[in-house]
Amino acid sequence: MGEFKFRVIPGIHRLIVTPLYVDDRIVAEIVLGDRADRWREIRGSFERQGMPTARRSVAGLYYLPALLNFFDAHEGLAAYQEGYPEDGPDKFGP
Repeated sequence: MGEFKFRVIPGIHRLIVTPLYVDDRIVAEIVLGDRADRWREIRGSFERQGMPTARRSVAGLYYLPALLNFFDAHEGLAAYQEGYPEDGPDKFGP
C-alpha cells in the first residue's frame, strides 16, 4: 500500500487521510487496519445502517469525510461534531 498523507481540516479540527475520495482498499485499511481483508463481508452491514456508498460520479470512490462522520455517529460521537453555534453578526465600533 502507498504511503498515506494526512491533513487537518479547518472547521472540524480533524486529521484525515487524503485524498478525500478513496477506494475500498483504503477504506478497509482505515476502518479495520490489520483485518482489512474482512471489509467486503461487513461493508453491506454498514451500508444498511446508513453508511455513505461509493459515488459513481467519481469512479466508484467514497468521500472520506462523509465516511468518518458516519463512523463517528455510529459510535456515538456525533455530539462532538456540532462545533460552535452561530452567535450573530459581528459588531465593530459603537
